[in-house]
Amino acid sequence: MRRDLLITALIFTAVGFVAGVIYTRHSPGANLPTALVQPPLAAASDPELPEGHPPLNVAERWGALRQQAEADPKDPRAASELANFLYDIERWEDAIFWYRRVLALDPRNTDARTDLGTCYYNLGRYDEAIAEFNRSLELEPDKPQALYNLAMARLRGKQDRAGARQAYERLRRSHPNFAGLETLAQLLEEGRQR
Repeated sequence: MRRDLLITALIFTAVGFVAGVIYTRHSPGANLPTALVQPPLAAASDPELPEGHPPLNVAERWGALRQQAEADPKDPRAASELANFLYDIERWEDAIFWYRRVLALDPRNTDARTDLGTCYYNLGRYDEAIAEFNRSLELEPDKPQALYNLAMARLRGKQDRAGARQAYERLRRSHPNFAGLETLAQLLEEGRQR
């Protein structure tokens, strides 16, 4: 390829990228908190659903749950149901907003706190994830999902093998039949052999 064509292509690519960034930052709704942005349109069908299962209308369900949660802002159950739905569809930032609302109303809710930590983990915000898992464990010292998630956040997120092993050992002692225990043991062993 000729050098002048290559340079021209690179310039147009850079200009297009910059224009896209500027457009998305200045488009309507770009400055709204993610919890206030409208949900995405649902797909017509989901190939992962069993045959004959009706398609899930994500946008409709999201809107209904949000309306319910906003209708009674002092009801942690409605906010929790919305947060759990957003978690299930992997809308981590939106789920964080609603889990925080749940915890403002019910600070001892270890399920919401553990799920909040998992949202942080999935966004690569490991320090915040670890803090939430530890808060859950202060309230419920042997909560298996919090122990497992703490071990994973320390191991994969912070590369803190010793901290991960401590959480693993607590989990192994308190819940020897926990489903993820074997996987966690393998991950810890793999790291030890390196």
